Amino acid sequence: PRLPAMLSDTLASERAGLPARIASRAGQLAVRAADVVAALADREREAGSLFNFVPVFIGLGVIAYFSAPAEPVFFIVLASLAILAFAAIRRQTHGAGYFFLVAVALLLAGMSAAQLRTITAGGPVIAVETTVKIRGLVLSAEATRKGGVRYLIRPISIEGVEAGGMPVRVRLSAASKHKKVLPGGVIEGVARLQPFSGPAYPGSFDFGFFNWFDGLGATGFFMGAPSASAISAETKPVETGLIAMNRLRISMTERIRVAVGGEAGDICAALITGERMAVDEATEESFRRSGLAHILSISGLHMVLVTLTAVWLLRFLLALSPRLALQYPVRKWAVSAGFASATFYLFLSGAEVATQRSYLMIAIMLIAMLVDRRAMTMRNVALAALVILLMAPESVLEPGFQMSFAAAGSLVAAYAALGTRKQGQMSRKETGGPRFGIAGKLGAYVGGLLLTSLVAGFATGLFAAMHFHRVAPMGLFANLIAAPVISIVMMPSALLSVLLMPYGLEKLALVPMGWSVDAVVAISNWVNQYPVPDATGRQPLLLLLAGATGLLILILLKTRLRLIGILPVVAMVVFGKAEPAPDLIISQGGRAIGMADNKGRLALLYSGKESFITGIWDKAWPSEIEADAGSMKQECDKERCVAISPGGVRVEIVYKPELLDAACLSADILAAPRLRYVDCDSRKPSLILKRGDFEEKGTHLIRFNGSRNPARFTVETSITPDGRPWNVARRPPPVISNRYVRPKPAETVVSSGGSDPQAVLEPSPGPD
Repeated sequence: PRLPAMLSDTLASERAGLPARIASRAGQLAVRAADVVAALADREREAGSLFNFVPVFIGLGVIAYFSAPAEPVFFIVLASLAILAFAAIRRQTHGAGYFFLVAVALLLAGMSAAQLRTITAGGPVIAVETTVKIRGLVLSAEATRKGGVRYLIRPISIEGVEAGGMPVRVRLSAASKHKKVLPGGVIEGVARLQPFSGPAYPGSFDFGFFNWFDGLGATGFFMGAPSASAISAETKPVETGLIAMNRLRISMTERIRVAVGGEAGDICAALITGERMAVDEATEESFRRSGLAHILSISGLHMVLVTLTAVWLLRFLLALSPRLALQYPVRKWAVSAGFASATFYLFLSGAEVATQRSYLMIAIMLIAMLVDRRAMTMRNVALAALVILLMAPESVLEPGFQMSFAAAGSLVAAYAALGTRKQGQMSRKETGGPRFGIAGKLGAYVGGLLLTSLVAGFATGLFAAMHFHRVAPMGLFANLIAAPVISIVMMPSALLSVLLMPYGLEKLALVPMGWSVDAVVAISNWVNQYPVPDATGRQPLLLLLAGATGLLILILLKTRLRLIGILPVVAMVVFGKAEPAPDLIISQGGRAIGMADNKGRLALLYSGKESFITGIWDKAWPSEIEADAGSMKQECDKERCVAISPGGVRVEIVYKPELLDAACLSADILAAPRLRYVDCDSRKPSLILKRGDFEEKGTHLIRFNGSRNPARFTVETSITPDGRPWNVARRPPPVISNRYVRPKPAETVVSSGGSDPQAVLEPSPGPD
C-alpha cells in the first residue's frame, strides 16, 4: 500500500532518529509478515484445511453451553444461529468477515446441539441415599474381580417410588453368593440406592454428569443375595437386541475363561467381549504406569487391527483365484467384510462410548475406500469428530474423546507430512533406484513403530496430564516392544477365535492369544522395574488449554503456518508447574479430610477413609515424600476432629450435635457434614459448613491465603449450585428431620446468622 510506504520512507530518512528508524523497520517486517500469513492462509483455504476446524468451533460451542452459569434460551440461540448462517451465505466475499460469521455460527450450532441433547437426555434420579425393595429387568450382568456381579437394571418397581419418578436405569452390585440372573431375567431384592456424588475436587472428572446423560438414575448394591423373580417383563425392541447380545457376550466370556485360565483368560475376555471388571487391579495399574493401559480399553487400536485383519484375510483368500482377482472388485468385497467385522465387534464388546468413537472413525474411512477415496485423511477424522459431537455433544468433555482424536489426528498429520516429504525426495531422484531389502523393510517397520508411539504418546500425554495428573514416560519403549506382539499375534488370534467358536475350536486360537497376553504383561512389569517419575500434579487449566490449542494448529493446518502452534506448546512445557495443595479440603461425604502441612504437602486427617477420593487427591497434589501430619496440631476420633494448620487456622469437624457448643467457641472453620442445622449463639466461627452445603455443593476446597480473616478465605466447590438440569436432578429435596434439642438457659439468644437455635441429629454419627 502506498500510505505505509510513504510513512516508511519519511521515517527512514536521514533526519529521523534511531527510534524512528527502528519503528520503520519493525513496521516493514510486520507488513511482510502479514503478507506471508495472508498468502499461507489462502493456500490453507485452497487445500481445504479450514474444514478441519469445523468440529473445533462446534466443540467450543458445546463447552460454552456446559460452562454457562445459567441455561441459555433455546429459541434465542437457534434464532441467532439462523441469522448468522443466513448472513454468511449471503456474503459474496470469503474474507475475514465471512470466516468470523461462520465461526460464530458454528459456536451457536454447538450450543444448540448440546442443549437439544440435554432436553432429550436424562431422566428421574434418586437424589437421597435410601434402602428399598427393588425389582427390575436385567439388561447386562458382568462379573467383578471380587467374585460378585454388577447388574444393569431397568427398574420395574421400587418401593416408595411412583412410576413417574422411576429411574430409566440403575446399576447395582451383588457381592453375596447367589445364582447369577442372566440378561432378560427379572431380579429382585433389597438394595441400597445411592445418588451420584460430585467430583473429587473442583474441576475433577464428574461421573454424575456423564451418568445422567447415559440415563442412569442411581447406583448402589444389593443388601444380601438377590434372587430371580418369577414375574416376567415385557421388553422393548432395543432392549431385546441388547439382551440377546449381552447373553452372547456372557456365553463367549465363559468359554474364553475355560480355554485360557487365570489372569490371561480375564484379559482375553476383556479384549474380545469387553468384560474387563474381572481384570486384576494390580495388572491395570501396571499397564497405566507403563503406558499400555490402552490395551484394556477396546478403542481405535483394537478396532483397526480386527478390521484390517479381516480385510487382509478375505482379500488373500479371494486373490487365490486369478479369475476373481482380475474380473471382480475383490478389494471392495474385502473392505465390506472388514466393515461387517467392525460392526460385529462393536456390539460384541458392549458398544461402550470409546468403542463407538473408534467404530465411527473406522466406518467413515471404510466408506471412503468403498467410494474410491483416500481413507486416512484429516478430513475424515474431522468428519468423525463432527458426527460424534452432533450425536453426543457431552463427549467433548470426556478424556477418551480428547485422547482418541488427539492421537488419530496427530498420526494422520505426521504420516501425511512424512509422505509429502518422501514424494519430494523421489521427485528429485531418478527413477529405478535400488530397492530396500529385508533389513530396510525391518528398519522401516521399527521406525514406523517409533514414530507412532512417539507421536501418539505426546498427543495423548497432554490430556493424560490434564485429567489424570500423570504421564507414562516409559510408554514409548513399552509400546515399541509390545506393538509387534499385539498386532501380529494378539488381535489376529482374537478375531480367529471368534471365527472358530461356532465350530468349538476356539482354543486353537485362544491359547496363542493367552501366550501373547502373558508376554505383554511381562513387558509391562519389566518396564516398571525402572521407576521414572510419572506424576505431573494438577496443572493450571490455562497452560493445558494453550497446549491443546498449539496441538490443534500443528495437526489441522498443512502449510508452514502450522509452526505457530509450536509457541503455545513450548510455553506449556516451559511454564508448566503443578498447583499447590489446598490448605484444607473436605470431601462431599465428609469422611475424607486433607490439610496442607508446613511444606505445602497434603496430609490426611483420617487415613483410610474414602480411599477412592483420597487416591484422586494424591495424584492431583503428589508428594515425593509422605506429608508431615505432625507439623500441625490435630486430634481426631470418630465423633470429632480438631486440627490447627501451620498458619494457626483452627479447623474443627463435628459429627455429634452435643459437641457443637465447644466447637463454636474455639473454631475458625467449623464443618458439620452430618448436621443440617448449626447455630452458634455466643460466638460464630469465620466459616460454617453444614450437611446441606456438602450435599448441594460437593467437596469444599479452601485456601487460607495466609490469614485467619474469613474475608480472605477462598472457597471452591466441586458442584456448582446452579439451575442446570444435571445439577438440579441430583440435588436432594428438603428434608424434615428429628431434632436434637440441647440444654439452654431460660433466655435463648439467637445469633443473626443462624437459621435455627437448634441442631439436627442425623442417622450417621461419625466418619465411618
